[in-house]
Amino acid sequence: MLKKSLSVVSALALSSCSVLGINDTPQAKYTNIKKDNNFSVRVYAPLTEAQVTVQESNYKSAVNKGFGYLFKYITGANIAKQNIQMTAPVKIEQSSEKIQMTAPVMIKGDDKNWTIAFVLPAKYTLENAPKPTNDRVKLVEKPETKMAVITFSGFLDKDSIDSNTSKLKTWIKSNNYQAIGQAEAAGYNPPWTIPFLRTNEIMIPVK
Repeated sequence: MLKKSLSVVSALALSSCSVLGINDTPQAKYTNIKKDNNFSVRVYAPLTEAQVTVQESNYKSAVNKGFGYLFKYITGANIAKQNIQMTAPVKIEQSSEKIQMTAPVMIKGDDKNWTIAFVLPAKYTLENAPKPTNDRVKLVEKPETKMAVITFSGFLDKDSIDSNTSKLKTWIKSNNYQAIGQAEAAGYNPPWTIPFLRTNEIMIPVK
Protein backbone atom coordinates (compact mmCIF):
# COMPACT_ATOMS: atom_id res chain seq x y z
CA MET A 1 0.00 0.00 0.00
CA LEU A 2 1.30 3.43 -0.93
CA LYS A 3 2.56 5.40 2.03
CA LYS A 4 0.87 8.75 2.08
CA SER A 5 1.53 12.04 3.85
CA LEU A 6 -1.44 14.03 5.03
CA SER A 7 -1.64 17.65 6.08
CA VAL A 8 -4.39 19.38 8.01
CA VAL A 9 -4.94 22.64 9.84
CA SER A 10 -6.84 22.35 13.10
CA ALA A 11 -9.54 24.81 14.03
CA LEU A 12 -7.85 25.17 17.42
CA ALA A 13 -4.98 27.10 15.85
CA LEU A 14 -6.97 29.21 13.42
CA SER A 15 -8.01 32.08 15.66
CA SER A 16 -8.21 34.41 12.65
CA CYS A 17 -10.91 32.39 10.87
CA SER A 18 -14.26 33.89 9.91
CA VAL A 19 -17.59 32.18 10.48
CA LEU A 20 -17.33 30.92 6.89
CA GLY A 21 -14.06 29.20 7.69
CA ILE A 22 -11.85 31.49 5.61
CA ASN A 23 -8.60 32.26 7.42
CA ASP A 24 -5.46 34.33 7.03
CA THR A 25 -3.08 31.96 8.78
CA PRO A 26 0.45 32.54 7.40
CA GLN A 27 1.59 29.87 4.95
CA ALA A 28 4.96 28.31 4.25
CA LYS A 29 6.77 30.48 1.68
CA TYR A 30 6.99 29.27 -1.92
CA THR A 31 7.39 30.46 -5.50
CA ASN A 32 5.17 29.23 -8.35
CA ILE A 33 7.28 28.18 -11.35
CA LYS A 34 4.48 26.57 -13.37
CA LYS A 35 0.70 26.98 -13.38
CA ASP A 36 -1.75 24.82 -15.35
CA ASN A 37 -5.36 25.34 -14.23
CA ASN A 38 -5.56 23.60 -10.83
CA PHE A 39 -2.08 22.09 -11.19
CA SER A 40 1.14 23.89 -10.31
CA VAL A 41 4.80 23.40 -9.52
CA ARG A 42 6.19 25.28 -6.53
CA VAL A 43 9.60 25.75 -5.00
CA TYR A 44 9.27 25.90 -1.22
CA ALA A 45 11.90 27.89 0.64
CA PRO A 46 13.96 26.18 3.35
CA LEU A 47 11.97 25.95 6.55
CA THR A 48 12.01 24.66 10.11
CA GLU A 49 9.44 22.19 11.42
CA ALA A 50 8.47 21.00 14.88
CA GLN A 51 7.78 17.27 14.55
CA VAL A 52 6.42 14.47 16.70
CA THR A 53 6.10 10.77 15.79
CA VAL A 54 3.13 8.81 17.12
CA GLN A 55 2.84 5.02 17.07
CA GLU A 56 -0.83 4.49 16.32
CA SER A 57 -2.68 2.33 13.78
CA ASN A 58 -5.70 4.65 13.64
CA TYR A 59 -5.06 7.77 11.56
CA LYS A 60 -7.48 10.10 13.34
CA SER A 61 -6.22 9.06 16.75
CA ALA A 62 -2.61 9.58 15.66
CA VAL A 63 -3.36 13.04 14.30
CA ASN A 64 -5.19 14.08 17.46
CA LYS A 65 -2.34 12.90 19.69
CA GLY A 66 0.36 14.45 17.54
CA PHE A 67 -1.50 17.72 17.16
CA GLY A 68 -1.95 17.87 20.92
CA TYR A 69 1.81 17.66 21.54
CA LEU A 70 2.61 20.27 18.91
CA PHE A 71 -0.17 22.66 19.86
CA LYS A 72 1.17 22.66 23.43
CA TYR A 73 4.63 23.43 22.04
CA ILE A 74 3.55 26.50 20.06
CA THR A 75 1.35 27.79 22.89
CA GLY A 76 3.98 27.69 25.61
CA ALA A 77 5.50 24.24 26.24
CA ASN A 78 8.92 25.49 25.18
CA ILE A 79 12.02 27.26 26.43
CA ALA A 80 12.65 30.58 24.71
CA LYS A 81 16.28 31.02 23.70
CA GLN A 82 16.15 34.78 23.32
CA ASN A 83 14.02 37.79 24.12
CA ILE A 84 11.37 38.13 21.38
CA GLN A 85 8.77 40.88 21.32
CA MET A 86 5.33 39.29 20.88
CA THR A 87 1.74 40.46 21.42
CA ALA A 88 2.01 38.81 24.81
CA PRO A 89 4.61 40.07 27.35
CA VAL A 90 8.25 39.80 26.28
CA LYS A 91 9.60 36.34 26.96
CA ILE A 92 13.03 35.91 28.49
CA GLU A 93 15.45 32.98 28.60
CA GLN A 94 13.99 29.90 30.26
CA SER A 95 10.46 31.24 29.85
CA SER A 96 7.85 29.90 27.45
CA GLU A 97 6.97 31.64 24.19
CA LYS A 98 3.84 31.52 22.06
CA ILE A 99 4.58 30.76 18.41
CA GLN A 100 2.30 31.78 15.55
CA MET A 101 0.81 28.95 13.51
CA THR A 102 1.91 28.50 9.88
CA ALA A 103 -0.15 26.43 7.45
CA PRO A 104 -0.32 23.64 6.58
CA VAL A 105 0.35 21.05 9.28
CA MET A 106 2.33 18.15 7.80
CA ILE A 107 1.44 14.57 8.67
CA LYS A 108 3.36 11.62 7.25
CA GLY A 109 2.67 8.01 8.03
CA ASP A 110 2.07 4.38 7.28
CA ASP A 111 -0.22 1.96 9.10
CA LYS A 112 1.72 2.11 12.38
CA ASN A 113 3.74 5.31 12.64
CA TRP A 114 2.69 8.88 11.95
CA THR A 115 4.87 11.98 11.96
CA ILE A 116 2.97 15.21 12.50
CA ALA A 117 4.81 18.49 11.90
CA PHE A 118 4.06 22.18 12.30
CA VAL A 119 5.88 24.55 9.94
CA LEU A 120 7.36 27.33 12.08
CA PRO A 121 7.27 30.98 10.95
CA ALA A 122 10.15 31.91 8.62
CA LYS A 123 12.03 33.86 11.30
CA TYR A 124 12.77 30.65 13.21
CA THR A 125 15.76 28.35 12.61
CA LEU A 126 17.25 25.52 14.66
CA GLU A 127 19.45 28.14 16.32
CA ASN A 128 16.73 30.51 17.55
CA ALA A 129 13.51 28.46 17.73
CA PRO A 130 12.27 27.92 21.29
CA LYS A 131 13.34 24.51 22.60
CA PRO A 132 10.47 22.04 23.23
CA THR A 133 10.03 20.96 26.84
CA ASN A 134 8.64 17.61 25.66
CA ASP A 135 11.38 15.32 24.31
CA ARG A 136 8.92 13.83 21.81
CA VAL A 137 8.83 17.12 19.92
CA LYS A 138 11.82 17.53 17.60
CA LEU A 139 12.95 20.54 15.57
CA VAL A 140 14.00 19.73 12.00
CA GLU A 141 15.30 21.90 9.16
CA LYS A 142 14.00 21.18 5.65
CA PRO A 143 15.89 22.25 2.49
CA GLU A 144 14.42 23.99 -0.53
CA THR A 145 11.93 21.59 -2.17
CA LYS A 146 10.21 21.50 -5.55
CA MET A 147 6.61 20.24 -5.30
CA ALA A 148 3.99 19.38 -7.91
CA VAL A 149 0.56 20.36 -6.57
CA ILE A 150 -3.10 19.82 -7.39
CA THR A 151 -5.62 22.13 -5.70
CA PHE A 152 -9.26 21.21 -5.13
CA SER A 153 -12.26 22.08 -2.95
CA GLY A 154 -14.72 19.92 -1.04
CA PHE A 155 -13.97 17.45 1.72
CA LEU A 156 -10.47 16.12 2.30
CA ASP A 157 -11.13 12.42 2.84
CA LYS A 158 -9.64 9.13 1.67
CA ASP A 159 -11.60 9.10 -1.59
CA SER A 160 -10.66 12.66 -2.57
CA ILE A 161 -7.04 12.08 -1.55
CA ASP A 162 -6.73 8.89 -3.63
CA SER A 163 -8.51 10.40 -6.62
CA ASN A 164 -6.47 13.60 -6.71
CA THR A 165 -3.20 11.79 -6.03
CA SER A 166 -3.85 9.70 -9.13
CA LYS A 167 -4.64 12.82 -11.18
CA LEU A 168 -1.48 14.55 -9.98
CA LYS A 169 0.73 11.56 -10.80
CA THR A 170 -0.68 11.48 -14.32
CA TRP A 171 -0.05 15.23 -14.72
CA ILE A 172 3.52 14.86 -13.43
CA LYS A 173 4.34 12.22 -16.04
CA SER A 174 2.68 14.11 -18.88
CA ASN A 175 4.68 17.25 -18.01
CA ASN A 176 8.05 15.49 -17.92
CA TYR A 177 8.61 15.70 -14.18
CA GLN A 178 9.74 12.81 -12.00
CA ALA A 179 8.21 12.09 -8.59
CA ILE A 180 10.93 11.66 -5.96
CA GLY A 181 8.96 11.26 -2.75
CA GLN A 182 5.69 10.58 -0.98
CA ALA A 183 2.38 12.23 -1.76
CA GLU A 184 1.19 14.74 0.83
CA ALA A 185 -2.32 16.05 1.38
CA ALA A 186 -2.89 19.55 2.75
CA GLY A 187 -6.02 21.09 4.23
CA TYR A 188 -6.09 24.81 4.96
CA ASN A 189 -9.47 25.34 6.61
CA PRO A 190 -11.21 24.49 9.89
CA PRO A 191 -13.98 21.83 10.01
CA TRP A 192 -16.88 24.29 9.84
CA THR A 193 -15.83 25.69 6.45
CA ILE A 194 -18.46 25.42 3.71
CA PRO A 195 -17.20 22.60 1.40
CA PHE A 196 -17.01 24.66 -1.80
CA LEU A 197 -14.95 27.32 0.03
CA ARG A 198 -12.37 24.83 1.26
CA THR A 199 -8.87 24.69 -0.17
CA ASN A 200 -7.24 21.27 -0.26
CA GLU A 201 -4.06 20.16 -1.98
CA ILE A 202 -2.08 17.07 -2.84
CA MET A 203 1.68 17.65 -3.13
CA ILE A 204 4.41 15.39 -4.50
CA PRO A 205 8.12 16.29 -4.51
CA VAL A 206 9.52 16.27 -8.04
CA LYS A 207 12.60 16.99 -10.08
